[in-house]
Amino acid sequence: MSQDLPLTMKAAICPAPGAPLEMREVALPTPGAGEVLVRLETCGVCHSDLHLRDGDEDLPESYYPLILGHEGIGRVVAHGANAGRAPAIGTRIGLPWIYDTCLACKPCRTGNETFCPENTARGVQKHGAFAEYAICPADFAIEIPEAIDPLTGAPLLCAGLTAWSALRKARIEAGTNVLTLGAGGLGQYAIFIAKARGARVMVIDRDEPKLETARSLGAEVTVVAGADAGARIKAAGGADVVLNFAPSPAIWDTVEAAVNPMADIVAIAMVHDPMPLSMMWLIDGGHRVFGSSVGSRQELADFLAFAAVHPLNVDVEAIRFDDVNAALDRLKAGSVAGRLCIDFAL
Repeated sequence: MSQDLPLTMKAAICPAPGAPLEMREVALPTPGAGEVLVRLETCGVCHSDLHLRDGDEDLPESYYPLILGHEGIGRVVAHGANAGRAPAIGTRIGLPWIYDTCLACKPCRTGNETFCPENTARGVQKHGAFAEYAICPADFAIEIPEAIDPLTGAPLLCAGLTAWSALRKARIEAGTNVLTLGAGGLGQYAIFIAKARGARVMVIDRDEPKLETARSLGAEVTVVAGADAGARIKAAGGADVVLNFAPSPAIWDTVEAAVNPMADIVAIAMVHDPMPLSMMWLIDGGHRVFGSSVGSRQELADFLAFAAVHPLNVDVEAIRFDDVNAALDRLKAGSVAGRLCIDFAL
């Protein structure tokens, strides 16, 4: 590697499941064959990072100590060996959730690599981007268009991409009623994308200020979460597509009451508990219920090209790197309206 690079870097380390992040000085990673080294400019702070820090995902303890973070943007500063197809030094690339996949299974070959049985995730099996530098496999390096600001662009790599991929999988045409359950960061990206596709957007959230934000972003129907929320959505025209961003099984009664016949219900939020799904309800209504997880490399490239010419004006708050653990605490308290993003220049 270049002699201009430091020998060490600062990283936010999660020492064990359920432990707060610790700022440590660690060795600078060395890119191996087919890898690049990236100097981070920004990294979004995601609810998935909170779940991982707090031990909610039941990861093996052998994964820790772990560097979290999977919404990173930075510039390539070094190549490993055999990196002939790697982006050039100085290229700005993204470091999203998917770290790598086998590239050979059916999901990988058909553009559905997020469902590869051997995929690894940044900030889970591999160290993430809550650090001054990080490694990226050259085959999974996606260039960030220069029109995208790295601060507002970082959350696009997970939150925005997740909404984009979920909507791509659903049956949507102009005039389709799209209901988002939850109007936080992911829900706000979904509003922008669904509106751009000609949909009529409906939103349910328990927080009135978030519903006000949803209205400002173009949502035509907004309803406070509660026992009658589904019926109110049905009275307003019903939902043809439902995107669930609410991490709770309690939403299912609302979904059943809200949907029109032949609705698509897309599971996105990380809900581990079972839901009371009736097979007869599926049969009688002709509904489709399926999951969607982040997005593929091609979806990310397509989404970034879209975002470069259609700015997604979701509120993004810049934070200092040293404040990343406090930022996760704010997410846990539910006190974040949009997205939080580390600015390594602060």
